[in-house]
Amino acid sequence: MGSNALEQLKRETKDDAKLYSCIKELYEQGVPFSELKALIPDIKRTREQLHMKRMLENNNEVLLSMISKEMSFLLDAKERQEEEEFKKLDQLIRQQQSYRKSAAETGPVKKLKKLFLPA
Repeated sequence: MGSNALEQLKRETKDDAKLYSCIKELYEQGVPFSELKALIPDIKRTREQLHMKRMLENNNEVLLSMISKEMSFLLDAKERQEEEEFKKLDQLIRQQQSYRKSAAETGPVKKLKKLFLPA
């Protein structure tokens, strides 16, 4: 039974060295072959679930970091946009002030002052 059972276990675990060595160890400790054979699919399933869980956790971390980078990029872009709008607004106000100033210097009030208050 010995080596034949191990050969069959090897086939069952299909090139899965880690799984095979665990199963072999249990077999050598006296766990019946039939029980081990029944365990293999459960062990594989559990390991796949753990693998999936790890992948999902990694994906979540990656997603979170991508989202936070995207958010900070969007916030920076929004700040830059607001800064540009403030600059434009500031320019407009200064422009209006300079128009008013030059209009006041050449406007009708100035002409009246020149007529009535000659220098």
